[in-house]
Amino acid sequence: MVRSGDGSAFSMTSDLLSVPSRRRIFECVTANPGAHLRDVARRCSIPLGTSLYHLDCLEANGMIVSRRDGRYKRYFSTNTVGRREKEVLSVLRHDAPRRLVVALLAAPGLTQRELCARIGVSRSTVSFHLNRLVAEGVVSRVPRRPEATYEVIDAAFTNELLVRFAASLLDEPVPPVAASNEAVALG
Repeated sequence: MVRSGDGSAFSMTSDLLSVPSRRRIFECVTANPGAHLRDVARRCSIPLGTSLYHLDCLEANGMIVSRRDGRYKRYFSTNTVGRREKEVLSVLRHDAPRRLVVALLAAPGLTQRELCARIGVSRSTVSFHLNRLVAEGVVSRVPRRPEATYEVIDAAFTNELLVRFAASLLDEPVPPVAASNEAVALG
């Protein structure tokens, strides 16, 4: 609580969210953790400059936090997702890595060649994204002869994130996944 000039108390949060467009942006970031500027602006139907201004205000006041993801700055509501969830959601917001993770959840132990066939992208694209997924600690590379295989490190955790945030990862809702680590058809 903060005291105003006349001595009455008011909440900084309610004051910040009294602006309708800022409230809409805050609700969007809360519902779509890891969304980037253009995504927030599009979902809220608010111009980019206005969205950036309100995101900066919310971040400066500690209501949201941002995380760099390559060329994107991803936004998260404070205290709604943990550090590890932020890391994994940042990766899952990209189409090709998300499709790779879903394929590996459905069939752990696939090779790079098998993943190429499953998701329909070039071997170099799969290689690039697998290396990133391994570096982020989402996927592990298991050395085997003649070709390494890949597995999702914490399949239950990653699957739960995919299910919980399916609506925000895609434009169309996705049906929930069975508790037995079956993968959702995200991608």
